[in-house]
Amino acid sequence: MELEPIIVPIEENDSEIQQQEDDIESDGYDQVFQSTEFCRWRKNAPYLYNMLFYELLECPSPTVQWLDQHTVKGDLKCDYYRLIIGTQGGRTPTDSRNELIVVEMRLPMLEYDFSKQPDQGFDELTGEHGGYEMGIRGSMHPYAPMYHVGDVNKSRAMPQNTFKIASFSSINDIFLFDYSKHPSKLNPDGKCRPQAILRGHTDEGFALSWHPMQQGLLLSGAQDGKMCVWNLEKMPNSSTTTTTTAHNGIECNTIIDPVEIIDSQRKLVDAIQWHPSHPAVFGAAAASGTLLITDLRASSGTAALIDPLLSSTSSSTSASKTLQFRVKVHAADCNCLAFHPANEYAVLTGSDDATIALWDMRNLSKEIRRFEQRHRDGVLEVAWSPIAPTVFASSSADRHVLVWDIKSKDGVIFDHKGHDARIPDISWHPTRPMIASVAEDSSFQIWEANIVENLINSI
Repeated sequence: MELEPIIVPIEENDSEIQQQEDDIESDGYDQVFQSTEFCRWRKNAPYLYNMLFYELLECPSPTVQWLDQHTVKGDLKCDYYRLIIGTQGGRTPTDSRNELIVVEMRLPMLEYDFSKQPDQGFDELTGEHGGYEMGIRGSMHPYAPMYHVGDVNKSRAMPQNTFKIASFSSINDIFLFDYSKHPSKLNPDGKCRPQAILRGHTDEGFALSWHPMQQGLLLSGAQDGKMCVWNLEKMPNSSTTTTTTAHNGIECNTIIDPVEIIDSQRKLVDAIQWHPSHPAVFGAAAASGTLLITDLRASSGTAALIDPLLSSTSSSTSASKTLQFRVKVHAADCNCLAFHPANEYAVLTGSDDATIALWDMRNLSKEIRRFEQRHRDGVLEVAWSPIAPTVFASSSADRHVLVWDIKSKDGVIFDHKGHDARIPDISWHPTRPMIASVAEDSSFQIWEANIVENLINSI
């Protein structure tokens, strides 16, 4: 069923838009975001979203991910969810300590009735601010804040046990936290106390991926061009158990070495991901527009870990741990990739050349489709919807999050304009057509667009 796009009239009178903005009670956004594009988006937001939460963080978060916790706490109007966010650059100019934070969100279960008239006063649940409404605001609070040495470059939770979180630090180490073992308030001594430190990279990184089937198997990639495989379920023999109380403010009694280190033969690895259905295969997005596909079936370090997941017909003594494919897929650095959750051959890539490409891994000589001329700057993240097989989202340095439908001729079905700076990370909710996004302007948003929900419900 074809869905007609929803066209919302946007008034071009900048003075009228400014007057609308001046009439709104300040909530932080008014003081920070003054661009004409943002003001127009904000004015039209009530017509575009079923749900919209927005918050200004104390520091920018370069990472965001939904966790699987979803609880109802006796409140018939609200659901409670948890997400991971982090900080970059410290809380204040004089305090360089960063935080990895599991936040709990209180979001309304029902769609908000936008038929209410303006100037009804402030509503704590909806976040209505007089002149026009911003939609559902909800609330958030830190559930488990943890001190983190160095910027929180990227954090991802283990799918088999989401209490365990790997976080890549700007000091080159990866920290493993179990947030069930941390209090609901920051420890007063300011020490970073991870459950383990993963030490193997010589430069900082932004690439992390947990194995979808094998618990405790982690991939990482960094600007040193190395890709590391870690086994965190059973610590390798090379692990040391020396208590660390260095001047950098870390206390930890477990340091883990990688099971295997693979040289990408590129200057940097920006993103990495295990294949969702092939246990021995992973992909990486690297410098010079390169897509790397690696098969670990003959890997001396990793074969024993993945062998139980392989069928007897998939094992091969002729397979090599060297890279099976090294393909130039973009004209500039490849920043991100995403394997399709159901189609074993489909993979998306995004690049600094401002394009997104859809590939069939059986033939990487030519893309199936290239999505271009919509993002105006580098594509920083791509993510398939977990509940709609033809839908994906992308975030960019151009301050936009686009939602795409590969069946659509135009491609883009929705343009989220709620941020005013680069958007390094986005995360789809596992069961709702809802996206969390973070930007370098310190904004953190959760949103569910009308047209996206309608499309997904029609599939």
